[in-house]
Parts: sequence; structure tokens; C-alpha cells
Amino acid sequence: MNTETSTIHSPAFQEWKNKLNSSDMPQSSFERWLFLQVSGVILGGKSGELLILKKEIIDMPFDACLDHIGSFCKSWRLSYSLLVMNESSMKFIIYNEQAVNQRLKTASKKILHCHLKYPFGLNAQTFLTELSKRWTESNRIPHEIGVALGYPLKDVWGFMGLNNFKCNGSCGWQIFGDPVPSRKTRAQYEHARRRAEMLLQAA
Repeated sequence: MNTETSTIHSPAFQEWKNKLNSSDMPQSSFERWLFLQVSGVILGGKSGELLILKKEIIDMPFDACLDHIGSFCKSWRLSYSLLVMNESSMKFIIYNEQAVNQRLKTASKKILHCHLKYPFGLNAQTFLTELSKRWTESNRIPHEIGVALGYPLKDVWGFMGLNNFKCNGSCGWQIFGDPVPSRKTRAQYEHARRRAEMLLQAA
């Protein structure tokens, strides 16, 4: 049985599909959109995905969106964190808590704690809480969010000018140092997106 077929018949996918069939149209459409956007996390080993909702393009109150996001994450055993919200937009991350925790363990302590001044003893929740605070205060996205988004750490630090690697192109993000692992990671995420599209068509 190939991976696409096994996922279609997996208990998690079947349970989620059945839930959507009994949901109202706005929730069903919204969760299907989320499934595509978060396909790298669900199917491709990505640790997290940053999503931005703009009030002008979504016909749903933000409170309802948050309810649907919570329902979606519960179905897939994921977590979410609201990072920044104002009258016009909502920025949030859906993530695999275990994967983000592992990324934080392998990230440079010198960079995270000494240079960027994040507190010691970080986990996914405390990291994202602090990141949200910094984003709100500066009105600029902290680039270290890449740690939680599954980008190769060498590329995250390189983009921030915190290592000596040269820029070697881009693949959806800027590549620093050896491009092979970065392109391989990107291909893995793109494959997950294609699989998600196939799953939704078959659902």
C-alpha cells in the first residue's frame, strides 16, 4: 500500500474527514484550507507553519477562526499559538510541540540565550510566547521564528547574519552554506503539499 493510500485510510484522516462531513460549510472549507497550509507539518516532518489571516479576504469572525483552528489541531494532535492579532489580521503558528522542542534543544544556545537574550529552559510554548511579545513590541516578525518553522538552522542563523556561511541561493527561503540539505528539506515539504492535495481530492 503506497503512502498516499495508507494516509487516506488512516484512522486520523478518516475521523477528520467524517467530522468535516458533519460540519457546516464554513468550518469544513476552513479546515480543508488549513490542511493544505499545514501539510508540511502533518505529512512532511515540518515542525511548524506560520499562517496569516486578513479580515478583508476571510468571511468569518476571528473568534470563529480560532474555534476552527482549535478543532483542527485537536483532530491532528497539533498545537497552535496566536502570535499577533489586530483589527485587520491574525498571525498564528500551528506546530508539532515535540518537534519544536527538539529543534530548540539542537539550536545554538550561544545564539538563542547570549545573543538573542531568550531565557534559559525554553520549550515550544515559552519560546513562542516570548516571540509573540517581541513581535508585538517591535511590530516586526522576529526572524528566529524559523527555528519553529522547520527551516535548517544554518539558514536561519545565516539570514540573521549570525554565522559565516555565504548565501547560496534560495528555495522558498534563503540558503546559507551547503545547499543540498536545504533543497532536500524543501522538496520534502513540497511533496507533502502534493500529497495533501491528492488526499483532499480523494476525500
